[in-house]
Amino acid sequence: MPHSPPDIDLGACDREPIHLLGGIQPHGVLVAFHPGSARIEVVSANAEALLGRPPSALRGQSITTVLDQAALHRVRANSAAGPVAVQAGGRACSALLHDNNGLSVLELEPLTESVAQADEAALSAIHLLVSPLGQVRSASSLLQAAADGVRALTGFDRVMVYRFHADWHGEVVAESHADGVDSFMGLHYPASDIPVQARALYRRNPLRLIADVQARPVALVPPTLPETGAPLDLSGAALRSVSEIHLEYLRNMGVGASFSVSLLKDGELWGLLACHHHAPRLVSATRRQACEVLARMLTLQLGAEERGADAASRAHRATLLARLVTGLGEDTSLSAALQAHGELLMDLTGATGVALLLGESLALEQGEQPLLLGRTPSRDEVLALAARLAELPGASATVHTERLASLHPPLAARADVAAGLLSVRLDPQAPRFVFWFRPEVARTVSWAGDPNKPVRPAPGDTRLHPRASFEAWREDVRGASLPWSSADVEAAESFRGALVGVVLRHAVELSRLSRALARSNAELESFGGTVGHDLREPLRGIQQYTTFFLEDHGASLAQDSREQLQSVAWLARRAQALLEDLFEYSRLGRIELAWRDVDMQALMHDALAVVSSRFEEQEVEVRQPRRLPRVACDEVRIRQVWENLLSNAAKYQARPPRWVEVGYFGPGEERPEAAARHDAPYVFYVKDPGIGIAPRFHEAIFDMFRRLHPAKDYGGGTGAGLAIARRLVRLHGGELWVDSSQGQGATFYFTLGRGPA
Repeated sequence: MPHSPPDIDLGACDREPIHLLGGIQPHGVLVAFHPGSARIEVVSANAEALLGRPPSALRGQSITTVLDQAALHRVRANSAAGPVAVQAGGRACSALLHDNNGLSVLELEPLTESVAQADEAALSAIHLLVSPLGQVRSASSLLQAAADGVRALTGFDRVMVYRFHADWHGEVVAESHADGVDSFMGLHYPASDIPVQARALYRRNPLRLIADVQARPVALVPPTLPETGAPLDLSGAALRSVSEIHLEYLRNMGVGASFSVSLLKDGELWGLLACHHHAPRLVSATRRQACEVLARMLTLQLGAEERGADAASRAHRATLLARLVTGLGEDTSLSAALQAHGELLMDLTGATGVALLLGESLALEQGEQPLLLGRTPSRDEVLALAARLAELPGASATVHTERLASLHPPLAARADVAAGLLSVRLDPQAPRFVFWFRPEVARTVSWAGDPNKPVRPAPGDTRLHPRASFEAWREDVRGASLPWSSADVEAAESFRGALVGVVLRHAVELSRLSRALARSNAELESFGGTVGHDLREPLRGIQQYTTFFLEDHGASLAQDSREQLQSVAWLARRAQALLEDLFEYSRLGRIELAWRDVDMQALMHDALAVVSSRFEEQEVEVRQPRRLPRVACDEVRIRQVWENLLSNAAKYQARPPRWVEVGYFGPGEERPEAAARHDAPYVFYVKDPGIGIAPRFHEAIFDMFRRLHPAKDYGGGTGAGLAIARRLVRLHGGELWVDSSQGQGATFYFTLGRGPA
């Protein structure tokens, strides 16, 4: 931000009423009259020099005392086309007419013989200037041709093409100057050099001549309008006098005269043709009008060039999008398809990294996994950014910035991958986003003077004075990416629409598969019920017959025969247990949880009572640092989890002392790294000093029927308990995991969700 003394108001420049200064430049005369009655109401104080009569003799008279009826008709008929040559006060003049404040404002500028002769060649000069514009093929060459043409037409020492940036600071992008005149090519000027209301006037009145920066303004008579008490609005007047601040600014630059022509593209101020001369210089109204024609031709050609480049860019992006959508539709997994076509997705907007959040929640405990492609911030940083954008107004808005740190300061240190962001939200009801990232592009900007010192105070007062130094001042710009173009934004929004379409197609396919799976499940359940019934009876019969046979004839059998029959009975019992566990696991997907507030301490004690025989047999001590809290869960299902974890903890201990510790970590409490792996208000644990589990098996033990030891070792079991326990915990919205190493004991942790939605 610019620095200034505390008593200097930098906004004063933007508020200065430069259209109501109440005066004109002395090289012309202004007369304002009522269009209906033709009565003259306002006259500039220098009227007598041109019209032969003082203001007092003209006010109240008909405008026909200045121009005859035929000349007035010609001026009015051509008011939109430009100046008209007329006779006023016995002298040749150029006349301009416009309406404002309910008055018709007539401006007259004397024509000398040399000027009149030169103006006859103005139209032919325009033809010579416009012809090359149609042949130039690059924007830079086009701008240079325009600068050369305007200097040839006006004779100014320096002509610059001055382009506005998005923040309204300006840059000289082309220049034509006389020998011995300093070059301003490539210099930047702060936005404060051309304040807001000046830019508004440049849009309204495209031509602005200051013929002599030393000339004193000529007052209007009267200075204010009787009806309003305010000065005449001179927004549309070519002769409008100049703000003293701007005159001082020009004098500080060593400029004696200036002339500017607005470059308006699609109705907006794109830039200026800015002309400087070291001495006073008058340019006739006709030549000024010729420069405006040239400026219009320039902006039309620029627009055509930009539209051509834009059309080529959009066609290229449309091809990329078509390839991308085709690729996404060919893969049954959307995530896999996006990963496979990551380069296309980045090329679509010219990004170097993409993050996609396609899930329902930003909560880390829900296991949200953004898809990260290319160079991006980390998973947690992307989630934090999504949480920030989800708070912004406009639920489905597109957001783009080349300075992401200003929008989300925590990413200021990640400018190497994410200085710029282009974001589209996929769903206004859920935090689903696509983020495109660009790295910073460090560059050096050359300013015409220090932009942090745009003004200086006058000694003893608070009036603003423009800066006096225009020596090149260089600034290193960091933390900004290349800006996102409108084509980039449109491509991102097109991808959003395409992705939603792909998701819908996937949803339709998933719905079809779901119906087919439901039919298969129903058939499988029916088949399973039949098989279960048919298998249970033979297995029960095998157990009974082998038991009866051993009771009746076991004493007469040889040792190996008895052992074989005992093995048959054990295998039958194991097969029946496997069958029961399999049916239990298959039913879990169809159960509905009965959520309620549960005393976890009492629930754990109930589970401990169920497995107490194993604890007594193994002489296992139960340790508990503190009482367990109350939580929301399905009491019956979580009791199953406790039973399994407590039973396993007691079972897999080879030597004394044998113990099992039961505890939890609560909200805000410090947790060991293993316990913090999944975030939740409460993390429960069951710890033992037993045989332990090698890290490579930490996930395998949760597979159905997966055992790490022979079935008869450590008290048997089917290997289904941990698989069932994890599925029950996940049905609660939580997670179950283990931290262990071989021979060092094991700690099983589990979390629970927050209850039904």
